[in-house]
Amino acid sequence: MAITMRRKHSNKTLLAVDYPRQNEKIISSTYTVRVFAPEGAKRVGISIDQGPWKSCRSAVGFWWYDWAGYENGEHQIVVSMETSGGVRVIAEPHEFFVDMAAQPATP
Repeated sequence: MAITMRRKHSNKTLLAVDYPRQNEKIISSTYTVRVFAPEGAKRVGISIDQGPWKSCRSAVGFWWYDWAGYENGEHQIVVSMETSGGVRVIAEPHEFFVDMAAQPATP
């Protein structure tokens, strides 16, 4: 059984993408996605642009996914978690943009 989270991530109690922020523009060639999941999350996964689910790693109170090899344009992240009781929770889609042309010039 999957539960979809529909409320905003405001009080750090719900599953949510912290970074990139909603509608943020990424300008680097690699990015580490940060996900907040409540205590009791057994596993956290990420799907980018409706692709396959990938596992996130847990460190310093958050879940992380290192992303590279992406293209310019609009992208969407969906995160899910499995609780220790076996319930799967899926967050609402999270949109952001990639604009590699906006990279700062190197000296």
